[in-house]
Amino acid sequence: MGPRALAIMAALCVAVLGPAAHAIVFQLQVEQDIVLGEVRNRVTHYEDTFATIAREEGVGYDALLRANPDVDAWLPGTGADVVLPTSMLLPDAPRNGIVINLSELRLYYFDPQEALVSVYPIGIGSEGRETPVMKTQTVAKLENPTWYPPESVLARHAENGEELARVVPPGPDNPLGSLAIQLARAGYFIHGTNQPIGVGRRVSSGCIRMYDDDIQALVRAVPNGTPVQVVKQPFKAGWRDGILYLEAHTTTSSYTDAVRQLLQATRDRPADVDWDRVLQIARAGTGIPTPVTR
Repeated sequence: MGPRALAIMAALCVAVLGPAAHAIVFQLQVEQDIVLGEVRNRVTHYEDTFATIAREEGVGYDALLRANPDVDAWLPGTGADVVLPTSMLLPDAPRNGIVINLSELRLYYFDPQEALVSVYPIGIGSEGRETPVMKTQTVAKLENPTWYPPESVLARHAENGEELARVVPPGPDNPLGSLAIQLARAGYFIHGTNQPIGVGRRVSSGCIRMYDDDIQALVRAVPNGTPVQVVKQPFKAGWRDGILYLEAHTTTSSYTDAVRQLLQATRDRPADVDWDRVLQIARAGTGIPTPVTR
């Protein structure tokens, strides 16, 4: 979906998306138990779409698509049973500061004062403009930021016959929204958006998009100098209550990658793995943590 189509869809959705975005917050458990939360379901009303459901439930749009491949995202109809991807495994990264897993389009913030992790849906870079894997930190918080489009964005708009100003002031046309967190990696921000339909999707020019209410909460919580680690982990494996789980966010990565994650999870903790089940999960790519022990 191009910028123009996104803008039209955003205009259609803004009235119903409302200010309901919120993090999903979990109490952290022991180091070995990394499966968080429980999968929930929601029965749709006639006015529901995946865009409104994602906003209200604090989950990503693409995550809803993966979890519900047989449900129409824009016309699910009355009485459809929608799976909410409200359970997840922690990424394989230090529980410190902000961790972003590009593969699942989620941002994790680990509270340094309490054993809590807040999980937010995010939008990231599209194909050819991918958000990079990196280790960096937050350096500044910007209120009502001005946007200076990079040359690549200006060129892309010119190719589409659109003229984009080199300086976009704060306001409804500013894609950074009302708040932004500047990263030490030049040119990259975690920011709000004027196109909430893009949260939970791969549509940005490389920055990390959040719902406006979510970026407000993150700005309040995150001090400057907070470490930020961006990873790309399409498969995650881990334990809860003696059961081994696998979570897959792709249908295109090698099955070997899933096996590698399971072998790492069982390195010091043996398990009787159902490898046929592993293959099914890897092929489906629903993003839902699923048991793989017999």
